[in-house]
Amino acid sequence: MMILIVSAVTFALLGFAGGDALTQLRDNSQISAVTIERLRSVYGLDQPLPKRYFRWLSGAVKGDLGESTYFHVPVSGLVLSRSVSTFWLGTAAFAIALILAVPLSLIGVRYQSTAIAALIDSVILLSASTPRIVLALVALAISVRLTASAMDSSSAVLFWLAALALSAPLISVFLAQFHGELRRTMREDFIKLARAKGLSESSVILRHALRPALNPVLTIAGLSLGSVLGGSVVVESVLGRQGIGTLMVSAVRARDLPLVMGIVLFTSTAVWLGNAIGELLQAANDKRIRDLGF
Repeated sequence: MMILIVSAVTFALLGFAGGDALTQLRDNSQISAVTIERLRSVYGLDQPLPKRYFRWLSGAVKGDLGESTYFHVPVSGLVLSRSVSTFWLGTAAFAIALILAVPLSLIGVRYQSTAIAALIDSVILLSASTPRIVLALVALAISVRLTASAMDSSSAVLFWLAALALSAPLISVFLAQFHGELRRTMREDFIKLARAKGLSESSVILRHALRPALNPVLTIAGLSLGSVLGGSVVVESVLGRQGIGTLMVSAVRARDLPLVMGIVLFTSTAVWLGNAIGELLQAANDKRIRDLGF
């Protein structure tokens, strides 16, 4: 239902915005108005907006997303091919965020150091407040400098710099949620009981506090997929990567309605799937959720 609503709203907004893929042809003096109207009829652009939407929807249900009016290739194949690049970039961004957030949170709770707490707060503040476009521009400048003497590694360097720029908001969210939840969990009665049994502080954290504290992170991870897809537009555009983000920019500029709708359908499905996976992981991690009949 959510995907249906998103597709309908997007289609309506694009229709009310005015113009279409053939609008720019009016500026070409060699193309007559009669020819443009004939092309509009061929592509069905002269039909009412609701009829065009339901025609697109009936095709989408059958797996046919139409043909891109700008690239002149099937939309489904184009979206899938470009999404692979963004998928790996997003996966790397999630990995970077978790690799930084989880150990820092565990160290902060284990040692209760003022210096470590200040470091965690600084990382959260910097990663949350720095715009992605600034991070992408910094990554671009670093990649140019680093690859000037090592062109063979330019692709790998650019990939990881792009992933680092994309991971910044994830780092702040994961670190704030996980560190805060760990500190709250360490005050629970079952933690006091584990300490009373003579377990070391490290064992108490890893064996008893870690799993309950992971639940908010798993929830946030599923919800953050939309943020990653949105951030890929900025990061990929600045760094010149051919992913789903740059494809969306090209589709909007060209007023390529079939391609825009294909990307919206794909990203909406990806966000829904990410949320579902997050709930499944949360259920697998927490027995109480399974007992509730998840």
